[in-house]
Amino acid sequence: MAQKKEKKEEIPLEEDVVEGVDAEEEKDEVNGEANQSEEPKEKIEVTPLFLAREEAEMYKDRWMRLAAEFENYKKRRAREFEILVESASEEVIRDLLPILDSVGRALAHSENEDTESEGFQEGIKMIMEQFPRVLYNRNLKEIETVGKPFDPTVHEALMQMPSEIHDVGIVSEEIEKGYSLSDKVLRPAKVVVSQGKLALETPEGDDVADKQTQ
Repeated sequence: MAQKKEKKEEIPLEEDVVEGVDAEEEKDEVNGEANQSEEPKEKIEVTPLFLAREEAEMYKDRWMRLAAEFENYKKRRAREFEILVESASEEVIRDLLPILDSVGRALAHSENEDTESEGFQEGIKMIMEQFPRVLYNRNLKEIETVGKPFDPTVHEALMQMPSEIHDVGIVSEEIEKGYSLSDKVLRPAKVVVSQGKLALETPEGDDVADKQTQ
C-alpha cells in the first residue's frame, strides 16, 4: 500500500514537468513574436515625387533665409540713409547760419528806417554773396539761357518774339532763372524765344507785280 501511494505521488510531478515545458514553449513563442515585431520597418521607397518634395523643402528653407536677410538689409540701408540725410542737413544749416546773421543785421537797420545806411547796404551785399556760394558749393548751377538754342528739357518758353540779334529758335531773353542740381533740373528757366528778324512789309504794288509775273 505504501508503494502505491508513492507512485500516486509521483504522477503530479510528471504533470508539473509537462506544464513547465509548455510554459517554456509559450515563452519562446511570445519572445519570437516580440522579436518579429522589433524587426526594422520597410524602407521608404525613393520616387521622383519624393525627391521633388525634398528639393522643394530645401529651396523653401533657402528662400526664407534669403528673404529674412534681405529684410534686414533694407532696414539697415534705410537707417543709413536717415543718418546721411541728418548729416547733410546739419552741414547745410551750419553754412546758412552766417547768412541768417546777415539778414538779422539788415533787418535791424530796416526797422530803424535806416535802409540807406552803409550797414544796411553791406548786410544785403553779404547776403547776396554768401547765399549763392552755399548753394553752388552743393552743385547747384544756373541754367544758361540767352544766346543758347531753346531746349525744352531745361527751358520753358513763355512767348516768341522777333529779334534783330538772335536767329530763330534761340533764347533771346530770360524772364526767370532756372537751376539744376548736379544733372537734375530743379526749376526750368522761363525764357523768350526768338522768331528771327522781323520781315519787312513789301509795297502793295510789288505784290501785284509779283502775282502778275506768276
